[in-house]
Amino acid sequence: MSKSDQPAGFSRRSLLFGSFLKRDKPWDPKPPEAPAQDLAPLLAKANQAFAAGDLEAALGHYREYVLADMDNMEVRRRLGLCFYRMGRLPQAKVEFERVLREHQKDPFCLLHLGLVLCRLDRPQKAAVVWKIYFDPTNVTVQREVNLQIALLESETPPPAGDMAEAVEKAIAQGQTQA
Repeated sequence: MSKSDQPAGFSRRSLLFGSFLKRDKPWDPKPPEAPAQDLAPLLAKANQAFAAGDLEAALGHYREYVLADMDNMEVRRRLGLCFYRMGRLPQAKVEFERVLREHQKDPFCLLHLGLVLCRLDRPQKAAVVWKIYFDPTNVTVQREVNLQIALLESETPPPAGDMAEAVEKAIAQGQTQA
């Protein structure tokens, strides 16, 4: 094939592997960073409170930050996680869904949205979300999610709360191994 016969701007490799190369960036568990200098101190306070386990203070700071910068998805992830850990499940669901509108295959939000749905006693919807979840970097969690989906499709599915606890345990185990 001569150069004039090849389509401009496309290699055979990019045509073959294009869908794999252009995936969403996986969630990074590092604290979010402020793009504007005036918001940096507020975000630093929020991250510090989150790291110390003071979820109320972290939640307040993240909410204040979101009012100034609504497009920061890292902050929205943390906001959703704060809501989830505090048991405020409808608000957590909203935040995770907002991130998923922008990044449809975000593994962190898919995983935690499934957990929220389990805690809201909607395991069938959680399974639908978890079927989209894919994180090859965290095999322990991926395996547990797949197991919970299979158990849900069995004759005697486990209670939704038990499913959420099993996945949370796998998340904690995956974090200690990393």
